[in-house]
Amino acid sequence: MSSKASLPLLIWILHATVFIFMNEQAAAANPCLADDYQKTTLKLVEEQTIARSFFDSSAYNEVEKSPNRFEASDIVLSRDGHVMYVVFDNTYQIGAICTALGRSFNCTDQLLDWPDSSLNRKKSGFEGMTYNPTNGNHFVIQESIETDVKKVFKANVFEIHINTKASSPVRIVESCMVNWEFGSENKGFEGLEFAFHRSSGKAYLLGLCEANKCDHKSTSINDGRIVVLEKQKATTKKSCSWEPVSTFDLPSSVHFNDYSAISIYHQESYELPTYVAVTSQENSQLWIGLIEELDQAPFFDASSLHKTTVYDLPRATQIGSNCQVKYCNIEGVAWRGKNQLILVSDKAKSDQHIDCIEKDQSVHYLSLPEHLTD
Repeated sequence: MSSKASLPLLIWILHATVFIFMNEQAAAANPCLADDYQKTTLKLVEEQTIARSFFDSSAYNEVEKSPNRFEASDIVLSRDGHVMYVVFDNTYQIGAICTALGRSFNCTDQLLDWPDSSLNRKKSGFEGMTYNPTNGNHFVIQESIETDVKKVFKANVFEIHINTKASSPVRIVESCMVNWEFGSENKGFEGLEFAFHRSSGKAYLLGLCEANKCDHKSTSINDGRIVVLEKQKATTKKSCSWEPVSTFDLPSSVHFNDYSAISIYHQESYELPTYVAVTSQENSQLWIGLIEELDQAPFFDASSLHKTTVYDLPRATQIGSNCQVKYCNIEGVAWRGKNQLILVSDKAKSDQHIDCIEKDQSVHYLSLPEHLTD
């Protein structure tokens, strides 16, 4: 081929290369332009503000007693699918929000008072909630509490029993400190799950650290970590506690700036392996992988699926939006069947985009773009 004949071809190749490069750059800056956007983005089914649940179901004088904001931090769906329990970090009250199925059984949305009602308007620091199927109780974790040692913080776990029909719907079974130290009161445990280890017959709590490496100073973006906690009963000499027995990491392919919630897809028999979902508030993304049981410490491990495992929450797609993040404050996640999830949002920060404010303090039902088959 002569140099004259090859010149147009070289120019064409150069233009094509530049075009592909610019498209790749545009897709990186604007995920809505990516070829796989539909396959990697969760689909919104429905959503509502949390305030609507309680304002609609309260008499006028009861509305006055409700919090003026609902900084949701986690959600647990009851095993019968009738009610969602939501904890908030700005109040000790627990939200009991009925699903469509629950309403067909005359379920009514309620704000459940804490046993000490004087704490209803106090900041609780609640960041995680999980259900114990062996006795029907729930665990609620306070992210971090100041200790006697300067700049050392520890979490606290309440074991509670909920009966929405009782005059005192929340009963504290026990309150136990977690013997794991954090260096910041705002970067502690952000999620909580119950896990039953079938081969040993032991029950554990899995604490999801908000920061990579469980270290608020970490600059890493792929070191998500879960602490395995075992209950130590109270004795005449010491109080009960949750002791760390080990840790395990999320796959290094999960690049999150932070971690805001965890939920295990519980099958009827509670056998592992099964699916696990972890959200990131800063990334506005959700990772789905597998959690399995190990014979030795750390007793559990997380691994990736064979297909897309990190999903974007829906972005703003109107003209001029530039694919803006709008689910900016995701703090809780729960499975609603194998291919749907329920998420809750915290209150938007004062410096966040207007789209963030529109979606804050709400419950969101989302479905996976493709069914899980692993």
